[in-house]
Order: sequence, then C-alpha cells, then structure tokens
Amino acid sequence: MTVKALSARSGAERSGWAMLIALVVLPMVMGLLLMWGLATPALHLDRINAAIVNDDTPVTINGKTTPLGRQFAAAVISGSAPENDIPTQATRVGSNFTWVLTNDTDAASGLADGQYAAVLRIPSSFSTDISSLSGTAQSAVQTLVQITTSPSAALLDPALVQAVTATATQQLNRQIIDQYLQGVYQGFNSVHDQIAQASNGANQVASGADQVSSGAQQLSSGASSLASGLGTLSSSSASLPSQTAQLSSGASQVSAGNDAIASSLSSSASSFAGVVAQICAHPGTLCDKATSALKSLQSAATQTAKLASGADQVASGASALSAGMPQLVNGIDQADSGAQSLASGASSLASGAKQVSGGADQLASGLGQAVDKIPSYSDSDIRVLSEAASQPVVIDPRSAPSGVQAAPLFTMFALWIGGIALALARKSVPESRLLGNAGSLALAGRSVGITAVLGAVQGVILSAVVLIGLGLSPAVWAGYLGASIIAGAVLAAVNQGLAAALGALGRGLAVLIGCVALAVGVASSVPPVLTGIAAALPTTPALSMLRGAIGGDVWFALGAGVIALLWGIAGFALVIGGVLGRRRLRVASL
Repeated sequence: MTVKALSARSGAERSGWAMLIALVVLPMVMGLLLMWGLATPALHLDRINAAIVNDDTPVTINGKTTPLGRQFAAAVISGSAPENDIPTQATRVGSNFTWVLTNDTDAASGLADGQYAAVLRIPSSFSTDISSLSGTAQSAVQTLVQITTSPSAALLDPALVQAVTATATQQLNRQIIDQYLQGVYQGFNSVHDQIAQASNGANQVASGADQVSSGAQQLSSGASSLASGLGTLSSSSASLPSQTAQLSSGASQVSAGNDAIASSLSSSASSFAGVVAQICAHPGTLCDKATSALKSLQSAATQTAKLASGADQVASGASALSAGMPQLVNGIDQADSGAQSLASGASSLASGAKQVSGGADQLASGLGQAVDKIPSYSDSDIRVLSEAASQPVVIDPRSAPSGVQAAPLFTMFALWIGGIALALARKSVPESRLLGNAGSLALAGRSVGITAVLGAVQGVILSAVVLIGLGLSPAVWAGYLGASIIAGAVLAAVNQGLAAALGALGRGLAVLIGCVALAVGVASSVPPVLTGIAAALPTTPALSMLRGAIGGDVWFALGAGVIALLWGIAGFALVIGGVLGRRRLRVASL
C-alpha cells in the first residue's frame, strides 16, 4: 500500500501504515501522559505554591513570650506538631508544599493570578484565643484560621492544601488539648492536696480545741476549789489579830513574872550562902546538908534566870507576830478575791474553748466533704469549655462555591475537544476553492471564520450548561460567557491550523496537547516537564482567561484573553500556510 501526503483532488490525507500505527499508539501515549502526570498528585506537593500570612500577636505565658502563631506556621510548613520557631519571612520547600511567608498584599495578588493555590491567614488573636483556655469559661474561645483558595489554581491544589493544613491543625489541637488536660488534672491534684491538708489542719485544730476545753474545765474546777479554800481561810483568819495581841500581852506578863522570880531566887541564894558559911564554920553533917541545899538553890536561880530570858524572847516574838498578823489577813482576803476572779475567767475560757472546738469540727467536716468534690459549671460554661477545649483551632475555609474551581478546566478541555471534532468534521482547507481566483488569505479567512463561529457557539452552549446551579452573579456570568466565546473560537482556530499545516500529525498532536492541558489543570504537582510544556500551549491562556472571568478578576482575564487571541492569529496563520502548501501541490499535479 502506497501512502501520499496529500490528495490534490480531495485535499485530505490518505490512510496508510503510518496512520494505522499512529492510531494504535496514540491512546497508549495519552494514557502514559495522564498516568505520569496524575497517578500520584500528592507525591510532589512541593510543586504547589501556597502562602502563609501570620498576623498573630504573641502572648506572655509564665513570664515568657510565646508566639503560638509562628509555631503553628512552623507546624503547617513542616507538616508536624509545632516545636521550633521560624523567621518572619521565609520560604520552605520539601515533602510539604512550597510555603511562602508573606503579607496580605502579596497574598491577595498571588491568589488572583494563581501564583498561590491557597493562602493561610493566622489572625492577630491566635495566641490570645488559644491561651484563653486556661482562663474562665467566659474568656474561652476558639480561634479561626482562614484558608482562602485561588480560583486560578489547579483543580486539586486547594483540596490538597486544605488537607495538609487540616492535618497540621489536628496535630496542633492534639498538643493543645494534651497540655490543657495536663493542666486540668494537675490542678485537680493540687486542689485535692491543699484541701486535704486544710482538712487535716482543721482536725488538729479541733483536737487541740478539745484539749484546751478540757484543760479550761479543769482550770475552772481548780480555781473554784482554790477560791473556796481561800474563802474558808479568810474567814478563819479574821480573829487572828486579836488572838495574837492577847498572846503578846500574856507573854509579856509571863516574862515579867519570870524576871521577878529569877531576881528573888538570886537574892535568896546570896543570903543563904552567908548562912551556910556560918554553919560550916563547924564541919559536920549539918554543914554538908546546908551546902547541898545551897547548890540546889543556886541551880534553881540559874534555871529561873534562863527561863526569864526565854520568856523575854517569846514576848518579843509574840509582839512581832501580833504586829504582822493584820497584813497577813489582808493578803489572804486579796488572794480570796483574785481566786474568785480566776474562777470566773476560767469558766468563760472553758465556754469559749467549747465554741472553738465546735466551729473547728464544722470546718473539718466541710473541708472533708470538699476533698471529694469537683468545681461545678453552668450548662453554658460547660458548652463553651467543651467546644473550645475539644477543638481550639478551627479552619475557616474561604473557597469558591462548589463547581467554580472545576468549571474553567472542564470548559477549556471540552472546547479543545470540540475544536478537534470541528477539525475532523470540516476540511481544514476547502479543496473546491484551491484553484479559484480567491486569494489564499481570503480563502483561509473564510474557512477559519466559519470554524471560529462554530467554536464560539460551542462556548455559548457549554458556558450555559456548566454555569447552571453555580449561583454566579449576572456580571460574572456575562464575563464567563464572553471568555468562553473567545476560548471556543481561538481553540477551534488553533485545531484547524494544526490540521491544515500538519495533517494527521497535527490532529494527533492536538490530542496530546489536550492530555497535557488536562493533567496540568488538575494538579500543579505534575512533573515540571509537563508544566513547562503546558506554559507554551494555547490551552493555558484560554484556561487562565476562564479562571479570571469566573473569579471576577477582569484585568487578569483580559491579559490572558489577549494572549489567547494571539494564539488564534497563530492558528489562522497555520491555515494560511496549509492553503499555500496545498495550492503548490495542486499546481504541481497538473
């Protein structure tokens, strides 16, 4: 079987072995491209760019400045629990996304043009809200972390960013909850120990108060006995002064009588001594008896003198006793009065000690019951604390409505396939007019014009179908409709140009372009080779234009639309080249 590139009569390619092989191999190549690009979209997350805006204000905990926002940003970047701090401005690349720490202005710009698939905003109250868990129920709040996804990003990028951020948030929540529960349980232990100590102390106070009460009762009893005894002593000693005065007077009389007797006996002994001297002038029995009687008389005089001296001392002592006895009686009276006051005070002390003992018993009983109790909260407090403690950090997703992220990609891909179908259904070069007098530019313009109109109609119909149920505003819907019309016309013109200039090869190349565009549009984690190829394809500005239109970014859509129109002009140029080439072949065959 022979193969000719072109038929001057039909203007179309003839089938041959090369065409058959291409038709067989093309699906395999398509499958390999899609597998290579989309088999593991989460394997190379570092190819996806995302931004972090950290507006958090650090707080002081236990005298130490704690930047919880920066720690959370570190957890998101590393994909693990927060451990280390990170700089204010930095970019991290690895098994996680390529995270860029930036400001609000750059983040907004990056979201609009698709530079960032998503932006994570940490609020200024992040640290304060998290630390509020250690305060009262009224101050406990959840902190909201905002994630805004870009409508200009690849289809799966926002979902991947949210998944990774959610994982980091869960890890942070687990760490916060763990620390919170540790603090709660340690607080329970501390309160329990303190109340137990207070209860023990109250028991000791009660025991001591009982002992004081018992001692006070004994003191009161002893003081009463002392007062009673001193009262008896006071009444009994009342007559002592007069009695001691009588004793002193009698002792003086006895002393005077003894002195007189002693003087009389001394005088009698002196006189009798003279008589004995005369008798003993003639010794004999009478002398001996007289001498013996004299000795007895002298001894009696001596003893009487000693008795008189002792009586004098007794009289002197009795006189002193009589003088001091009134003071003794007065002292006993004063002691009796003091003992009565002591008895009254001891009785009051015993009564007060009983009251102290009773109060201490009540205190010990109340504290003992408090040991087994846990602080109670109102229903609203329990609800607030439960919500805040169970999920301290909550993600607040700010993404486009469901379907908005996918609509531009599916619209672009459908319009590209529609362009391929138009290139297959219509002859890329009108063979009946090749030998006419119409210029090649006019001939190509007419052919491309019809194809572009059909592509635009495809854009109108497709946008109407795709946007159903998305709830877009009339202005956005109108902008997206216009972008779809331009995209449909441009992509149809490019497909016709590929078919006109390259024939079957151009149609096969168009299929591969569609595969690459689909893979890159689904996820930014595709191999860099595919990303680089996609940047040079006509599908990229068409997709960007559609994303800008549905996202409301007019200037971005207009910029992409200008590039798309340039691709349309390139498609028109390819058709002109195809017309000129076929006309040369047509003339050569004549």
